[in-house]
Amino acid sequence: MRGLVRTLLTVKRSRMHGMAAITTTALIAVGCGASSYTRRDFIARADAICASALRQTRSIAPGTALSAYLSAFVPVLQSEESQLRALRRPPGTAQDRAILAQYFAALAQTVAEYRRLAAAVKNGNEQRVTDAEAALGSSPVYSLATSYGLSSCGTPGSTAV
Repeated sequence: MRGLVRTLLTVKRSRMHGMAAITTTALIAVGCGASSYTRRDFIARADAICASALRQTRSIAPGTALSAYLSAFVPVLQSEESQLRALRRPPGTAQDRAILAQYFAALAQTVAEYRRLAAAVKNGNEQRVTDAEAALGSSPVYSLATSYGLSSCGTPGSTAV
């Protein structure tokens, strides 16, 4: 009888160890799957955000006064920046990470310049309007987006500039 009990306990333990091994393997596989987030995934998500923001800006009524246009446009641009920043960064080379960091810095600067432009237009300050337009015109945001592989975010006419 003891031999039978030992055999049953041994079988039960080996099944439990087998189930634990299967569970551990499954958890490891799931964990590894999470790390399969790639640059391509990031680009697809970022381009979708930029395309959506572009559609929103194109829906602003044509012929709207510049002040009213900027009042509608700036929140869309701020939302776009916020959504892009919320994306998880993919693994990549040091150069890829540097380009992405530069892009986000340029995007933040672009948002700030559009805020300054909106305030200058509202206050009728022509010099500040000129300064903001010059800063926006020389922004590297397009070229950085394109360098990283972003198409919707790097296209002139997109919301970023």
